[in-house]
Amino acid sequence: MIERGLLIAVLLCAFASAASASSGAGSTAGTTDPGSDQEMVPNRESPAGVKKAAQQAEEDQTPGALRWMLKPLKRGMFVRLPIIDTDPNRGITYGVMPILVLQGENDDRIKQIHAPSLTYNKDFKLSPTYRYYYYPEDDAAFVGRLSRAKYENEVMAEYTDHSLFGTNYDVLGRFQKNRDAGQRFFGLGPDSPKDGEANYIQDYWLYDLAAGTPLKTDSPYRVRASQRYVASRILNGPIPGLPTFATAFPRQYAENAQQTDETRLTFDYDTRDHAVTTSRGVYSQVYAEKAVRGFLSQYDYERYGAEARWFVAVPEHPAQVIAFQGRFEQLLGPTPPFWIQPSLGGKYSLRAYGDGRYVARGTSTINIEDRIKMYEARTAGVTTEIQLAPFAGIGDVFDAPQDATTRTVRPVFGAAVRAVARPQVVGSVDFGIGREGLSVFTDINYSF
Repeated sequence: MIERGLLIAVLLCAFASAASASSGAGSTAGTTDPGSDQEMVPNRESPAGVKKAAQQAEEDQTPGALRWMLKPLKRGMFVRLPIIDTDPNRGITYGVMPILVLQGENDDRIKQIHAPSLTYNKDFKLSPTYRYYYYPEDDAAFVGRLSRAKYENEVMAEYTDHSLFGTNYDVLGRFQKNRDAGQRFFGLGPDSPKDGEANYIQDYWLYDLAAGTPLKTDSPYRVRASQRYVASRILNGPIPGLPTFATAFPRQYAENAQQTDETRLTFDYDTRDHAVTTSRGVYSQVYAEKAVRGFLSQYDYERYGAEARWFVAVPEHPAQVIAFQGRFEQLLGPTPPFWIQPSLGGKYSLRAYGDGRYVARGTSTINIEDRIKMYEARTAGVTTEIQLAPFAGIGDVFDAPQDATTRTVRPVFGAAVRAVARPQVVGSVDFGIGREGLSVFTDINYSF
């Protein structure tokens, strides 16, 4: 489940600071503007200080609602955040999320984020969730998540480190037990009809382990090995008004857990300035993956893929960045269940369709995005950059590349609002339009 509320907090913080800056207002009382030599806390024994504070309060035109939401702390901030979340597959979700953002003792870098929430969705009812983010280094992060609701529950822990113990080795470890009731399936192939959808519950647990090393010290070329085990059940979903999944797709229904164990070898080339808050550089990847029936897996298949991303600044406007992305994936061997096959749709592929809208043995996408910096603001010691990013893309699914046709290519157009708090936090709200209308996605910590 994507952490949407956190990025909204970042957006609110940045807009609040921008509003204050444009109106000439100072920082919230009790803090010091890092860019000014003037103390913002008045001296109680100084009439001039009292007068200055009164003038600042009168000049502060930041909306009262935002002043109530954002409370600067000595080393961080507290955010009282209402949530209005959208998702093409889940519909609208409402709720509240009080967020505690803590900075390090010796710098302004975000160190920890605590983000409990209570949300309500008409189909999924009340859902309490607790999230914890810990950033020991600029390129390392621990994420924990715990939730339990009527139809859904989750326990997840993940740690990533791109320079383990100060070395050139990178590692990833993830454990997750999840029951997700918001999934949709429309059938296989590029012509699966919109009105053929059914809702299903994916009840699974997984572990994912990976380690990588450069080919030589400080080389942009890196090789990585990973293993991913998943045990998954596919059950009838709770959303009313849709066909029962077992009736609509009886061959895909699976009350008993289906196991897969995938071993992957990846070769990367990476010159990006940062893996999350990217503004410059090139990233490319090719990979090969194998699952062997009888070795922790019920299926035999192979998966091959390639991806390329390029981030380049506009020469006349260095703060404006053009981002390109291309991706291809192909599955070979006996056909495994649909949830293992490549899919098209969602924030990470084609932003006008819900996750898993099109499913087949192969998929390809091309996206381009123009990221234009609109504001740069500072709130409670955290500098946040707001970007407007119009984008366009195309995508297709197929059984084999030679089966692809221009008729089944899906174009997408739209725009995103991005909030970047360097060096390690980025959030975005994406509005994409395709052949089936408008879709809205929100996400945190995805570079592109």
